[in-house]
Amino acid sequence: MRLFFVAGWRSHLALFRWLRPSAFIPTVLGAPVVQLVWFVHLGRYLGSYPPEYYVVGNALNACAMAGLFAPAMSIQGERVCGTLGAVLATPANRAVMFGGRIGPAVLMGAFTSAVMLTVGTALGWLHLPLRALPPLALAVLVTALSCSACGLLIGAIGLRTREAIFAANVVLYSMLLLCGVNIPLDRLPGWLAAIGRLMPMSQGIEAARNALAGHGDVLGLLAVETLKALAILLLTLLVLRTLEQLSRRNASLDDA
Repeated sequence: MRLFFVAGWRSHLALFRWLRPSAFIPTVLGAPVVQLVWFVHLGRYLGSYPPEYYVVGNALNACAMAGLFAPAMSIQGERVCGTLGAVLATPANRAVMFGGRIGPAVLMGAFTSAVMLTVGTALGWLHLPLRALPPLALAVLVTALSCSACGLLIGAIGLRTREAIFAANVVLYSMLLLCGVNIPLDRLPGWLAAIGRLMPMSQGIEAARNALAGHGDVLGLLAVETLKALAILLLTLLVLRTLEQLSRRNASLDDA
């Protein structure tokens, strides 16, 4: 338990040079706020959907930025700084050691989404009824978990490639396009909609919108999102084990 929480938290602090506010606030809150305001105004100009549609989609998409990049950078950063060899030389359980790195990412992603929902409410674009808060909070947490699991998978791939951050950017913008953030899945071509449903976050966003509307399936959608997160975590552990063995064999652990 100590390894899971303490190692994960310290690794997370190091991403922001020990969590200085000058690095944390613009990175974690600045970009999502700009994105939310932009898409709400664009949607209002086009008259496509009400503002709350874009607020909910972009608020939950804020989970993805924290969830994808924090775990990916925590593993990639070890390799770039030359400390990955020391980390992997320990006898600690790999699943616990690397799995702990998604804990802070989940909390930070959920916090970011909560701030975005608060911003949308304060600006009058979203009404949050009290009855919707518990299922909405659950949707935010599950979505943050799913995105963070995907970020850990990207970080695992970073054991063998220098392009983990590039991959995280590709996945982030693919999710923005394909997961129902601003464009409903039924408006996409069939094959793109199918990809979007398989990606993290899509069922979480739909569940959050259903929770606010007070109708539609919420728990079933979140169960699907949770299963996706667990499947991604299992795949991540397999990739970590395989690529660690290959990196040891080829002496490429610290090849930045």
